[in-house]
Amino acid sequence: MTQLADRFHFLARTGGRDKTPVRATAPSVGGTAAVAVLRLYDPIDSWGEWFGVSAKEFAAVLDELPATTTTVELHVNSPGGEVWEGLAIYNALRQHPARVVVVVDGIAASAASVVAMAGDEVVMSPGAELMVHDAWGLCVGDAAEMERMAADLSRESQNLAGLYARRAGGTADEWRDVMRAETWFTAEEAVASGLADRVDEDGDEEQAATARARFDLSVFAHAGRAAAPAPHTPAPAPAGSGSTPLQEGSRAVAFTDEQLTTMRQELGLGGDADEATIVAALTEALAERAEPSAPSPTASLPEGTSLIETATLDELRADARAGREARTQQITDRNDALVRAAVDDGRIPPVRADHWRAQLAADPGAAEVLASLEPGTVPLAAKGHDGDHDGAGNDPVADVRESPVYRNWRV
Repeated sequence: MTQLADRFHFLARTGGRDKTPVRATAPSVGGTAAVAVLRLYDPIDSWGEWFGVSAKEFAAVLDELPATTTTVELHVNSPGGEVWEGLAIYNALRQHPARVVVVVDGIAASAASVVAMAGDEVVMSPGAELMVHDAWGLCVGDAAEMERMAADLSRESQNLAGLYARRAGGTADEWRDVMRAETWFTAEEAVASGLADRVDEDGDEEQAATARARFDLSVFAHAGRAAAPAPHTPAPAPAGSGSTPLQEGSRAVAFTDEQLTTMRQELGLGGDADEATIVAALTEALAERAEPSAPSPTASLPEGTSLIETATLDELRADARAGREARTQQITDRNDALVRAAVDDGRIPPVRADHWRAQLAADPGAAEVLASLEPGTVPLAAKGHDGDHDGAGNDPVADVRESPVYRNWRV
């Protein structure tokens, strides 16, 4: 987050320019599949238009994609911008039903690196760079206001650290240390850290350097990877370690104790088999049923294997569906209760309720962030003052606080 003058600072190299449209090419359709190619080639800014790309503009482009779109290929060359706008774009991509492939063509710094984390696959072009750092902000007011702003920035930075940890492994605290150091990554270093999946060997390194040169990076502590120290990051999660988060749209399955007992018996599992073991055995049984082999009439079943009657299998399927639906409703009800409680005790304003419901649905870890907010932060009753501050009916402090500069900090 930067001051007003820095809305223009990123673009100081080029002066007047034409904004790159988000939707650079129409979706190319082949058969029943479609690939939509989008570009984020500007700062991320709630003002949109000339200043950069807003979350509203980006979401509008996503909404225009045809229902046949199966892959969204987002090319990124952006120095970042406002934290809330970046998060909104991140969540819009995560909530889209299509597979998302993020390709960093030049630079994905600050809030743009948060957007990149939304990809089901993150690809670095040769010579491309990625940067993570703590949130910035602008505050006008007394010591209490400054302390409140510092707490807000710290909470938001911790939230972003959780997104990096979710993709790369490690903990949010470990990635917060990486952010405090303003860490820059080459394409290869981004892959080694776990933030990206691969380097596009067919890419053009010179083209990536030209793309990065669009922006004046002197606003940062280090003006690019060449001016920054080597990155020190948590070790990436090993393949198959189980630390990879669930894909968007996956659901937890909840069963009653009676259902679990029945499934253990029918699947020939021990009495201590947990839900994951039961689901794995049931999946295997369903796969075998889908491609049956013709058994010999006298063939015996392998030891530890049991047959499941069709009626029992159908009942298990119905129970599984009911469990998924019940669990989904349970999570929705819990999230609604958490948001209502936060509004009631003044941790968040009512207008942010829908935002927090979306955050909780996309990332269960957001519940910890919501719980950490201090009660009474949002006044529950009107607070007066002693009248005009300038004798003309104007309140200059209120004017500052209501301005877009004060209300929107940048990453």
